[in-house]
Amino acid sequence: MTQVRLFGGTLAALIIAASAGASWAEQLASLTASLSLRDPVSGVVVKAEGGAPVRLRVALTDPATGRPPRGIDLLGWVRPVERGDAGCARAAQNFRATRRIPLGAVDLNSLLVVALNRDATLSVVDPALDLYSSNMVAAHRLETMPAAMAIDDRHMRAVFAWPGSGRIEAARLTGPESETLVDELPGVAALTVSRRGDIWAGDSAGRLHRIAPDGARMSALQLGRGPVEIRHRLDDADDTLGAFTAEGEAVMLDATTGETLMRARFSAPIADVSFFGGVGAIAVMAHSAAAELRFHDAPEMAFAIPLGAPFARISTGPDARIGVVWSPGDAIVALIDMALGRVVQSIELIDATVSEVAFTDHRAFILSHDGGFIGAIDLAAVAVGSAATVQRSDMGARSARPVVEQGPSRLLAPLPPRPQVLAVDAERQTAWLAEEVGATVEMPPMRSIRLRGGQPQAVAVAERRFEEVEPGVFETVWAFAPGAQELVLTTYTGQLSTCLPFEVSGHAQREALTPVRLSRASSAAPIAGAEHEIALHVIGPDDAALPVRRLTLAFPSMVSSWAGRVVAEADSTGVLRATVTLPHAGPYTVHPLDLPSPLALSAALVIKAVETAADETGETR
Repeated sequence: MTQVRLFGGTLAALIIAASAGASWAEQLASLTASLSLRDPVSGVVVKAEGGAPVRLRVALTDPATGRPPRGIDLLGWVRPVERGDAGCARAAQNFRATRRIPLGAVDLNSLLVVALNRDATLSVVDPALDLYSSNMVAAHRLETMPAAMAIDDRHMRAVFAWPGSGRIEAARLTGPESETLVDELPGVAALTVSRRGDIWAGDSAGRLHRIAPDGARMSALQLGRGPVEIRHRLDDADDTLGAFTAEGEAVMLDATTGETLMRARFSAPIADVSFFGGVGAIAVMAHSAAAELRFHDAPEMAFAIPLGAPFARISTGPDARIGVVWSPGDAIVALIDMALGRVVQSIELIDATVSEVAFTDHRAFILSHDGGFIGAIDLAAVAVGSAATVQRSDMGARSARPVVEQGPSRLLAPLPPRPQVLAVDAERQTAWLAEEVGATVEMPPMRSIRLRGGQPQAVAVAERRFEEVEPGVFETVWAFAPGAQELVLTTYTGQLSTCLPFEVSGHAQREALTPVRLSRASSAAPIAGAEHEIALHVIGPDDAALPVRRLTLAFPSMVSSWAGRVVAEADSTGVLRATVTLPHAGPYTVHPLDLPSPLALSAALVIKAVETAADETGETR
């Protein structure tokens, strides 16, 4: 365990108030911070190993009272210890001013986008690296498409289920490693993970299973007959989840403790259920134009809500005031006032259909792929007698509404507590961040994220940040490079600024790198679908060609999931040559996969394939 004070050159983060009449913020700055390294699953104290995930556990204490502080939002990043590093106070001040961390550091205040692609691969994308030649921090190739996926923030992993084999696996978001958690639980096609890391799995025989983070089975609840589906609200402070069967059996429980909060049987088969606020559930009926509302204190009482038309899906807002019903591929959306128990507004999209719906605190967002937009409904404006409006944010282009035949499908995800949603254009492998504020004035999404690993079928978000697990104790999990590392901590308002050193075992590669770039010897544009000889030089920092005799090149498309690979050989003049066939028009990046040490690529080369030779040249940079 490391304990530090922010005073002179000593090790710990104790800032003493300048006077007896110090302000609240100044008094709060008198904090001691300690760091321990733990195994991500068992929690036992360990030594960090290079490339292996480790749990960072930070404990804050007010030395004046011996008690943990309250109301702290802890921010941090890990940087390699190097000569010339800015001091802790200056580093923290720079972060608070710019909200940026130094180059080469690991940001522990960010989100990661996890994409399950149509070719059964998994891509873990860091949006902060979007302008780099690659923004992926981890990737996995699964044997086959799983039936279900869930994100385990607490252990920084993605969990998958294959119902045929009865296998549940976990893939690390920190690197390429994966492990089998359960290998004899057939029929599981629904998954979620609680805040403390317990896995909840619904099988095809009407059972809801609770599984410990290490794979041990904890309990099983017989819900009914047939497949169990799960709904888990990520924005619920009490971590409630709901499970149901198509026959109408439903249960709502505390995902952390396992306590049952409500159990009910709806009056007829149901198409979908939304569980809200820990107090109730609303279902859309499978064979009628109606919804049914039930509350936990009287689950046997049903409140019928006529809908005017049958719907397949329902979602409710975080405050449980408004519900939205819709059907994928349909243009009609109806809004239900939960207190009134009736439909108060309906919307028909023009020349567009609904793909998915998601909520933030103040908006309901509609994703329409064939309409090419993200639509936002102001929840405060939803009322009887007022006209419903959808504020549109264009995504740039229309695309076909994705139809998934096997495996999970989700291309619209809320990002609580942020007032944002993540909407994905699968065809263009692009995710858009839509803001509540931007949605009020029909601003386009101003932030896009390239999903370069493939064509996404389902996306989720992992929070790489410190979470307060008990008063004054914060934890997060990540993997770090070997060598001396330093955890820099601060808060939004600067009550704390400290550095906590720790060592990561393993061989530290400190070899000086030589930045190089690829340069084409010919600017002729490749023709889509035809063989093309590409000729390249490897250019060093002095703009002179370097003698590289052989190089494996990857050609991932920037507009599709296609990626090719060829081997370039040097000719008698030293020019690297290879023949490649690019399948369609558009830009491709050229990545060397085996540059000899100590060469390192400083910028990606982009080539553009054209339909015919008469088209524009494939000039590159």
